[in-house]
Amino acid sequence: MRTRKNWYAEFGSANNNREDTVFDITPDLAEAFIAAIRNQVNVQAPHHAQNFDDLTATIAQTSRLIQHLETFRELAIVAADRTGPHADRKAIGIAAAMPPSRIYRVLGKHGQPRDRKNPTTTKEN
Repeated sequence: MRTRKNWYAEFGSANNNREDTVFDITPDLAEAFIAAIRNQVNVQAPHHAQNFDDLTATIAQTSRLIQHLETFRELAIVAADRTGPHADRKAIGIAAAMPPSRIYRVLGKHGQPRDRKNPTTTKEN
């Protein structure tokens, strides 16, 4: 295990117009996040955290990140669907890696009609 408990990350635009610093990222989550952004497929188990407390802290931080990203993805799905009446829901589903049934549940949750030809019709659950 490294001597430094947690890491930090700096995020900025390509032309350095904006930069944010995020502190207290567990090293294992930081490495997993970087691997995800780089689209690396070989997911590794945590190797910095070795005791129970460090592992549960990594799990908790990962869970918060996943919940935040899930909500963000839902809002992006709804925003894409609201771009117009001809927004391609199949393409949205492919981008979101979701089957049509789940896309429709997400859209319904946010008030988007299942049938855009008759906006007052929604599917009963």
